[in-house]
Amino acid sequence: MASPELLRPAYLIVGTDRPKVRTAVQRLRARVIRESGSDLNVLSFEVDSARTAESLQQVLDATAAPSLALGMRLILVLRADRFRVAQRKQLVAYLDDPMPDTCIAFEAEKMAKDDALCKAIAKVGSVLTYDLPKKWEMAKWVVGRAREHKVRLSRPVAEHLLARCGADPSRSERIERELEKLIVYCHGKEPTEADVDAVCTPDDDTAIFDLMDAVGHRDRGRSFALLEALYASGNPRNDANGVLYSLKRHVEHLDAASQLPHADQSTAAKQLGVHPFTAKKLLAQREHFDRRRIGRAYRALAEAEAGLRGRAPVTLESVGGVNDADRLVIELALARMLA
Repeated sequence: MASPELLRPAYLIVGTDRPKVRTAVQRLRARVIRESGSDLNVLSFEVDSARTAESLQQVLDATAAPSLALGMRLILVLRADRFRVAQRKQLVAYLDDPMPDTCIAFEAEKMAKDDALCKAIAKVGSVLTYDLPKKWEMAKWVVGRAREHKVRLSRPVAEHLLARCGADPSRSERIERELEKLIVYCHGKEPTEADVDAVCTPDDDTAIFDLMDAVGHRDRGRSFALLEALYASGNPRNDANGVLYSLKRHVEHLDAASQLPHADQSTAAKQLGVHPFTAKKLLAQREHFDRRRIGRAYRALAEAEAGLRGRAPVTLESVGGVNDADRLVIELALARMLA
């Protein structure tokens, strides 16, 4: 087996993909400890944004001090992007003549490629960049993160997790926590969609989709439980009018899906103008809604819309700031849809 490449004098571990950045930092730290046989060779500093000059001095003092143990020494500088431009130039000066047997690693969320410190690190060491994927790439990202935990995760289950917990790349750390919960829950087994539903906490912005799925499967008990949970969340987008709008859109999609004979997932996604994962669910749910039930749903929603029209918005004079009459209108509509 080929021996690992020698550590370079400096590294920049940078990117908006915070879970991957943390993993890279942990691997570097673990390697130094493993090769030196002691954690005495690892010094870690986090830059204090309120006291950057003091943080800089601590780092410079560490680079000038001799090592307390044999082997390569690692100096970790976390949140190096908090240093000011003039302060970074002092670190550039150190990199012109780095201390032997010392590796200094800077961690940051953002640092421009033309930044003096970034260019100095690239000259003597290596820049490792881990940026978040685009939203449409998140399923692949989740599969990759599961692989990092030595767990196989299928793409459909990854898409189901994102549909439940949110697919916003900027919230990758929350998605990572939910994935870790799922992995622990499954005890090494390959997770399923049912496992995701059992352990992963729905995002406030995606909980409405759970309600739509329950309605699509005509699950009365789950539908009413999810409606109550939406109201209890306090999210203003999930008020009576927001739920009514989502129900109308979902019934329209079910209506359109029911008129696509023998359509596959990809074709349905294009014709319905939805994500393939959503199309897959609609094709399954349309089996629960024949023309009579679609018509009943439309009538129930039309009556609910008439019931809400002209109502004054929720005010502090309402009980607890909630318009219970509007909620009752939606509950009645749901009962009629699923009767």
